[in-house]
Amino acid sequence: MTNPSKNSFVMFAAFFIGAFLNYAFNVVMGWMLTPAQFGMLGVSASFLLILSLFVTSAFPLTTTKFISGKHDISTKHRIVKSALIANIGIAVLLSMLFYIGYTTNIINLGTSYKLLVISFLISIMLASTSIIYLSILQGTFRFKSFALIGVITVFVKLISGVILVKMGLGALGAVLSFPISVFIGLSIAILLTKDFTFWKTKGWGDTNVYFFALPMFFGTLGTTMLMNIDIIGVKFLTEIALSDALSGYYRAALILAQLPMFMVGALMSVLFPYISKHTENDKYASKSIKYGALFILPIALVIATVPDAFIMLMFPSEYIASAPALAIVAIGMGFLTMTMVFTNIFQARNTPKVPAIILPLAVIIEIILLIILVPSYGIVGAATSTTIACSIGCIVMATLYVHIYKLKLDHLAMVKTLLSFSVLLLVLHTLPHTDLFTLVGSLTLSGIIYVVALASFNLLTEEDASIFLAGMPNHKAITPIAEMISKIVRKLNRV
Repeated sequence: MTNPSKNSFVMFAAFFIGAFLNYAFNVVMGWMLTPAQFGMLGVSASFLLILSLFVTSAFPLTTTKFISGKHDISTKHRIVKSALIANIGIAVLLSMLFYIGYTTNIINLGTSYKLLVISFLISIMLASTSIIYLSILQGTFRFKSFALIGVITVFVKLISGVILVKMGLGALGAVLSFPISVFIGLSIAILLTKDFTFWKTKGWGDTNVYFFALPMFFGTLGTTMLMNIDIIGVKFLTEIALSDALSGYYRAALILAQLPMFMVGALMSVLFPYISKHTENDKYASKSIKYGALFILPIALVIATVPDAFIMLMFPSEYIASAPALAIVAIGMGFLTMTMVFTNIFQARNTPKVPAIILPLAVIIEIILLIILVPSYGIVGAATSTTIACSIGCIVMATLYVHIYKLKLDHLAMVKTLLSFSVLLLVLHTLPHTDLFTLVGSLTLSGIIYVVALASFNLLTEEDASIFLAGMPNHKAITPIAEMISKIVRKLNRV
């Protein structure tokens, strides 16, 4: 089994930097903008993410899969060229249709959104090109370049957003940072992939590329819709006078709840090409599920356990009203984290139709629940709708995964995992977390106890430790610590 841990380390390092900058952007905007303006930013960002899905999921994932697979270079070149042209065409058509819908009040956002709509539609058209070039980097296993662009893009978004809001542009300044940052990322990606001269190859990709791209799109559409349609529901299903402010409060909850989603995105960005390349080997897929469940899912549980502390840590005190919604939607994002893992595995192992069918059905369930619950329960209703839909999607996807690949469930391991989660949350709940110092201390102590529990239950094995530690820099100050950690894990495994 090829060890992708060095690439994982790079991606997670980039994730932490990128996540810090991204959270800085959202938190700074939360302080600089009024709740209503922050809500306008949230609605615009959600529309951007949903619309971008048409250009960031189908052909980019397909491009990554075919480039990382066992195909000759001319075939790879033709696939990239076909994907690029198709993606640009989709972006132009999509932008035109959305703008027509907005100007004719089919999408009734109001005149205050006009420049915001234009800004995020420009972002979509730029992203349609940028994402294909990023797929080249990912498919050719150039994860350092891939990660570098991600960090630079978020950094540019933060700086440009702060400058434009300071200039008095309000929500428009924050949204304008999206096309600016995407343009910078695109420029760098073109420079870093100039050796991949796909434009010199004649001909186009086979039709199977397009047929494969369609279910890839619907699978990724489902996860993104589940993440973003709830805030749009808050905007359109609450009183007009309060809708932007309520959207702002709910966006604060989503920003914190979606932290595990960014982490699992970093994990699967590395493992997706490996799973695609070794479809006959279940090890990469099983490791993805294991690490997602043991190390990313618990983050959602932690946020749900002490939502008030996380809200007060990141946002002004007026946003404490979003804490009840955060406690619920964090659980939903935990389910969605594992759903994303299963989705990527199905797609990488040539069965993309499974998530393409299941996840849109989960979205339909979410929409129905939003219509029923949001008018009566506001942002708590939105959080409940998302959590129910995500839990259904995750359970069905996991069941189908076990059935399709004829896997045997390890019930003892599942019980041990639940016990480890209980230990983590019980310790965290009993420790103080009233300010930054006590929250960080409580998270650190409960995290250490949780890892010890995993090792004692043989859920975290010496092999797992070696995979993680292999990605650490080879330095004389780090190597002894890595060796000590391996010894501790080995001893705990014998308990």
